[in-house]
Amino acid sequence: MGPKMTAPIPTGKYATLLGTVSAHALFGGYYAATRPEGAGWRFFSWHPMLMMVGMVGMMGAAALTKKRGGYTNTKLHGIMAWFGMLLAGCGLYVIYQNKENMGKAHFTTFHAKVGLTAFSGCILPGVAGAVFLHPDFGIDKQNKIYRSVHKYASRALLLLAWTATISGLKTLIGDDIQTLIIFAAPLVLVAPFTLV
Repeated sequence: MGPKMTAPIPTGKYATLLGTVSAHALFGGYYAATRPEGAGWRFFSWHPMLMMVGMVGMMGAAALTKKRGGYTNTKLHGIMAWFGMLLAGCGLYVIYQNKENMGKAHFTTFHAKVGLTAFSGCILPGVAGAVFLHPDFGIDKQNKIYRSVHKYASRALLLLAWTATISGLKTLIGDDIQTLIIFAAPLVLVAPFTLV
């Protein structure tokens, strides 16, 4: 009995899911970037904006695109995931520099630890995907174990990154449960199609 094959995401559903993660990344990123209320845009604002666009928008789109199946979508998946990592890396630089400018300690909160774990954890599946699984020159692209580890580790890390976005907003707004639920709702809605 061979591996279970899943049907590709239909175009209409893909467009809806892609629109949801993209809109959440942009609007949610801007919302978080301008918290607390009245803070406006400042240097720090680039941190949540870049992290949301990178880890929610681009990485979410990469996961959804891979589920479309095929050669082109596999290559797009890799490009989008690495671009998401680049944006998130810029967001990490911003928060690191912001903490330096303020003389504050680094990586002390739950949000910081989860975010750093998700970001640094994504590097290994990204490198493994590029070196071993690339559809053109991957040195072991048919290896089912590599493919399975890449798939499930990446999904777990994406869930961790999405958790970091919610905990980051909580750091900015406090215990406003209603706002946190509204902020998390798009991620909860797309998670079954993106992470499962």
